[in-house]
Amino acid sequence: MTSAPYVPTKTAQQAVAGHEIEIIQALGIQWRAGQKDHITCPYPSHGGADDWRLNDKGRAICTCTGNKTDSVFDVASKVEGLDFEAAKIRCVEIIRRSDLIRHKSGDGRFQATDAESLMQAPVERRDEVLPRAYLAYRLGIEPDAVLMPSTPVVGLRALAYFDSPKGKGKPALVGEYPCAVFGQIDTAGWRHAHRVYLSPGGAGKADLGHGPDGKSRDPKKSAKVTGEESTAGRSVIWGDPERAEWCLLAEGIETAAAVAHAFRSEIEAGTAYVAAAINAGGIEAFEPWPATRRLTVAADRDEALKPGRLAPTRRGELAARIFGIRRHDRLAVSVALPGEPGTKTDWLDIHGRDGSAGVRAGILAAATFTPTSEEIKAERERHEGIASVQKAAYEYPLPDLDRLTLTYQRTRSGKVRVHQAVKVGQDVEMVPISSPFGVLARLRFADDGDPYGLRLAVEDFGGNRRTIDIARATLAKQGAADIRALLYAEGLRTENDGEHVVVKALKAADPEREIVVLQRPGWHSLDGTDDPYFVCPDGQVLGAEGDDIPELSVNAKISATVARNGTLQGWQQAVEAACTAPRCEHWIIGAIAGFCAPILSLCGFDTCGLNLSGITSVGKTTAQQLAVSAWSRATLNQRQSLLQSAKATANGIEPVAARANGTVLALDELGHVDGKELGRIIYSLASGVGKARMGADAQLRPSYTWATFILLSAEKSIEEKVRGDGGEFAPGMAVRLPDVDTSGINRVVDQAILDRIGGIDRNHGHAGPAFVEALIAAGLHRQAQELRRGIDQSARAIAGPGADGKHVRAATPFAALDTAGRIAQELGILPRSIAVARAVRWAWSRFTASSDALALDPEQQVVMNLQAWIAERWNSSIHPITSDDMMRASSRDALGWYDDVAVYIPSRRISEATGGALKEIEIGRALSQQELIVKRHSNDCFYVSYVPKIGKVKAYALARGAFGRPSPEPRFEVHQGDRR
Repeated sequence: MTSAPYVPTKTAQQAVAGHEIEIIQALGIQWRAGQKDHITCPYPSHGGADDWRLNDKGRAICTCTGNKTDSVFDVASKVEGLDFEAAKIRCVEIIRRSDLIRHKSGDGRFQATDAESLMQAPVERRDEVLPRAYLAYRLGIEPDAVLMPSTPVVGLRALAYFDSPKGKGKPALVGEYPCAVFGQIDTAGWRHAHRVYLSPGGAGKADLGHGPDGKSRDPKKSAKVTGEESTAGRSVIWGDPERAEWCLLAEGIETAAAVAHAFRSEIEAGTAYVAAAINAGGIEAFEPWPATRRLTVAADRDEALKPGRLAPTRRGELAARIFGIRRHDRLAVSVALPGEPGTKTDWLDIHGRDGSAGVRAGILAAATFTPTSEEIKAERERHEGIASVQKAAYEYPLPDLDRLTLTYQRTRSGKVRVHQAVKVGQDVEMVPISSPFGVLARLRFADDGDPYGLRLAVEDFGGNRRTIDIARATLAKQGAADIRALLYAEGLRTENDGEHVVVKALKAADPEREIVVLQRPGWHSLDGTDDPYFVCPDGQVLGAEGDDIPELSVNAKISATVARNGTLQGWQQAVEAACTAPRCEHWIIGAIAGFCAPILSLCGFDTCGLNLSGITSVGKTTAQQLAVSAWSRATLNQRQSLLQSAKATANGIEPVAARANGTVLALDELGHVDGKELGRIIYSLASGVGKARMGADAQLRPSYTWATFILLSAEKSIEEKVRGDGGEFAPGMAVRLPDVDTSGINRVVDQAILDRIGGIDRNHGHAGPAFVEALIAAGLHRQAQELRRGIDQSARAIAGPGADGKHVRAATPFAALDTAGRIAQELGILPRSIAVARAVRWAWSRFTASSDALALDPEQQVVMNLQAWIAERWNSSIHPITSDDMMRASSRDALGWYDDVAVYIPSRRISEATGGALKEIEIGRALSQQELIVKRHSNDCFYVSYVPKIGKVKAYALARGAFGRPSPEPRFEVHQGDRR
């Protein structure tokens, strides 16, 4: 596929602003600055005289466009016959801003810069000749003579280079350059990669010019590191470290290539391997493979005096000695330094001067490493605990403060603690105040208006590092009580007033590193780009390019063990077993539900979903697990899972819903929730935004937001649950979360099938990201409006001809299931054997037959409510009229009365009897067509001419005096519907 050029619309709009006349003139239109008169329209399809002009805002006006004005992009499109994308490129080229033009492959994928993505770059992006050509150029030999690394190497025709942002700045594209990517590995099998941007054809490193700081840009970059992962010690390898006994360790890929060229015979014979640490720190952290018995550090000589320094750094030699000190008791270590004392020389320099023979002779003459007595003492002290102080300082970096001195020291008991410098008389003492904590970076919450935060590290009781993100604003609230509580919960221990010292340090912390973070997964967009990108619940980013893509806050991420396990193929096999089981359509609905939210949220739909109701043990929870397994492990006893018990309040559900943004949220067993509270939860979930709350500073706190697909489960329908607990059921609940009754589902599925379905617990978290990735690759993320129209049309089709708005809205979740299921099958995520359309039809039919659906028909709802209300109270609080005395005696607890011809209900009870639906007698006209006839007799009572299980009675209304109030002449009236 070819590389397609494009310019993000927002970027192009910002660039051309103020240059409209320059562009118009370059397009051949005779228009001058300051001109007011109209000219002949330049559009080929018009050409009207005195019809066209450019207004003060740089937009074109012509009678042929009606009330619409044209941007310069529209003008270029019409004048030169270009499509909109080509018109944007034409305009930025006119103003000499070709640097804004980007490229993406014809399949729409961007090239991510993490190690895995770089090493698996599409074939059309690659040029595998580049790495070999580059190493040949650096070594001064023919490409065919280069011994290539045994770790993976990839050449890229062009890779974007970005300047890292400063402060609130955005990553700035410098340009696209050829690139060689060298894979790295360590003894544990962890991998990474290193980039080297190249000149054309691989003839040396790329000249990237000077950055904003005035310094030359470094053409060498590590692959993007996610989170706080340390890649120290991972190396590029020549040879087989699994069996070779001799390791030659060098600093830098090019230097290691020179060493490998010199020792090619040993490498090919399998007796030696070369490891390229990226820098001196990599030398120190390198761990040899178990088969290694002998190691030579081919160190750099750093003895030249640098400007501004009083002594040479000797960094290469120091790194070699640190390595030797720590491992000389396990290995025969030697150190080889190139060149003459007092110089800055590496083994690549020796190769250039003396060839491979010089490199070989120098390294073979390496001196055996012998530690000094001071180094031996230092190593002993390190083992005794000094290293733990250094480790704490590295893993928990304390902020640099002006008026507060904090450092790590060991206590008398040997524990590493943060110490504060405290003045005691004329002396200064270091007093322990807390267990290790650190400030790793400052944060900007990109999806919440760019407020600042901090990423903190805390040592827990097990000695492990826990990472948390906080908003800086919380440091000012109630003495930072929330922050202190959070730190204590994560394991911080303090002495004296240590907690307050920690808060002071956090308030003053100003770390250099800045990370742009997002507080929820799902779809997001970058400034200056048109296309949205997707953040998975585990933090994986899909559909974005560049080194500085915002990452998901650690507070919002689900852990790796919960997020993903097994394979996509294993999940597909388990899902196919569930969805092809006989008469188990609810499992098909569950499997599809995991893919609805990415489409719904992309299209701008509100949160919606379904409630699966029915007796226990029909597989409702299994359906929820199928949905959730697309994104995470589906287990109820895991706090981070997207499947949770419904034991929640309307307030507590908000952070759970936000964590499910763009994915799926399953709440199991609504029986745990009070019916009155359930109504509030449904409206809260469907609204997609949490409650606005006031902070202690009288400012509104940011609310949780979400757009997701919800799958509930219960033994009762929502209507039965809400009314049964004394709540008030409203049609809006049925519209937002329609009920699907699972009665009649196969309850005796073969155990072998159930065992295969259990595979979702071993294979989870792959399908959801794969679905979104395929969605982006197909370009569907740019077709939100088309997808929305399709779902709307599908909803109207499902609701049926002539359906009103309520029924169409209730059909939207079913339309989303139908759309998501078909797309997932077309993209190869869901097996083709799944009967998506049949399952959706089944679910809709179950909903339309439910009591919840009756809420969409208020007339029928009144009938059913009144029938049920009377039947439940017959002979308990609705009493027979046998005589005036008995009726009066029972009037205190009576809700109504009946005789052999009618039932009589006081007006004050009618709202309760009808669920609040019958407020005015107008509705009686509609009800007169039903078997149940309700009419107002007076301001005090209604009478009913039909009661379930009682039979039809003659329709008489009792006079006012029948309810215990004497009447001078009690009389009867014959209802016109009477059929005597």
